[in-house]
Amino acid sequence: MHSIFSYYISKDEVNIAELDTKRVLGDYLVYTDSDTPFNSFVKGERGCALFGYAIDVISGDCDDLTNKILLQTGNLAEVIEYESRLGGKYILLYFDGSGFYVIGDATCSIPVYFGGLAEGFACSCNPNYIARELSLEPDEKLMKIRNLSEISQALPYNVTVYKEIKQLIPNHYLSFSKRADSRFVNSSSKQREIGVEEATKTVAPMIDNLVKYYLNEFDTYCPITSGRDSRVVLAFLAAYANDELKGYTIKHKEHSGAEQDLVIPRLLAEHCSFSYEQIADVDPLDKLVFAVNRILGKGQYSSKTLLIANTVKAYCKGRAIINGDIIGQVGKCSLHRDIPEFLATPRYFRCKMHNYSKESLLYVKKWLKDIKQSGEKVNTFDLFSVENRLGRWAGQENLIYNTISQPYLNVFNSRSIIYTWTAVPRNKRKKSLLHFGLIEVKQPKMMEIPFEKEKKTVFKLSKANGIFYYLSSFAKFYIEKMKFLRNKNEKSDSNCG
Repeated sequence: MHSIFSYYISKDEVNIAELDTKRVLGDYLVYTDSDTPFNSFVKGERGCALFGYAIDVISGDCDDLTNKILLQTGNLAEVIEYESRLGGKYILLYFDGSGFYVIGDATCSIPVYFGGLAEGFACSCNPNYIARELSLEPDEKLMKIRNLSEISQALPYNVTVYKEIKQLIPNHYLSFSKRADSRFVNSSSKQREIGVEEATKTVAPMIDNLVKYYLNEFDTYCPITSGRDSRVVLAFLAAYANDELKGYTIKHKEHSGAEQDLVIPRLLAEHCSFSYEQIADVDPLDKLVFAVNRILGKGQYSSKTLLIANTVKAYCKGRAIINGDIIGQVGKCSLHRDIPEFLATPRYFRCKMHNYSKESLLYVKKWLKDIKQSGEKVNTFDLFSVENRLGRWAGQENLIYNTISQPYLNVFNSRSIIYTWTAVPRNKRKKSLLHFGLIEVKQPKMMEIPFEKEKKTVFKLSKANGIFYYLSSFAKFYIEKMKFLRNKNEKSDSNCG
């Protein structure tokens, strides 16, 4: 099956059907699909490559980036510093006399899995590629963690179901010589607090540069809901897409048509005069399911996400879609609101992972220890949103879209954008003030259409108060845990019967 953003890196020859292009970079073989851009530059003992789509969001420069990275840096630390200026969907490869390294984009939207045996080590977009090439089997203890959460939820920290394979999470780089990942620091001192206006003024030109870059590379569609995230994306696209702006909402089988997510986008389209459609679910054909099972592993991915991705692909017909995950997770702190920092505990973060195994708590503690030892001072709640929610949970989504060759992009995917937002107090971000500020700057007319309204009082209370939200997160976790275990037992009894 045709896939995009797909690769495999090792010293060994491999034969993977989806990867039809082979290159040599330093001491390693880099296998990729033929449709995703790959640009490299080598000078003496140093080399650099970008796989995917990248732009300097500060200067707006996207030409000869590998040359500039190499010529303007002298070591790995300087390359990592330079990478903070980049935005897009890519992995950055770098080598010098000290070793060969892999760095993901700001949220690792192209997944990076790594590991192997004593006689082999590899890095790939898909853990199953590594497992098959090296004949690895899932680990019993890790499978227990996997099986005590819904398949749509991510595993904790950097683990996979294979003991020998880990996943690179954001704010880390992979060293092939050390066969390990290491954290790098975005802020070694507490970030200076900035206001919404300053943050908006700082990031708007960066988002502009990434939007214009994407529109030059792709025809695009914008998925629209009744919420704030998609409207910010729409506001930026509308500024440059002109008459080509197209939006859609998926009307699932269970929808009546009266839902806010269906009513408000239509009002928005009528008010702002852009092309808009509501589309129905398109079930994947057996042939596609068979191919995805072969590549990702049967039962190892969310069938619901595949349904949505297939629906999007059937409708978009080669166009890229632009999602707004990052501004939701970081721009309005949707996962944590303004919970006080002293409550950033392992047990709280396990609640937000929706994993019901005791072992998952141990990995959360390892993740927190990793942060503490590095000296990173970016807010821990924000780091969880970027590294675990976006890096791992959204990374799973990206892998499914990539596997079926549906471009799935984000116009906020840059460390320069993300870590400007984290400097804004969370009690301001949770009110969507960054969203409103960006919409006002780009398309103030869009503010005339109302946003979704929270119907239940309990949800309003939980979002209004950080302590209440903290407590309600635990309550929700244990209620969902009881439901999950009950359903699991019922399925087990049914199978036995």
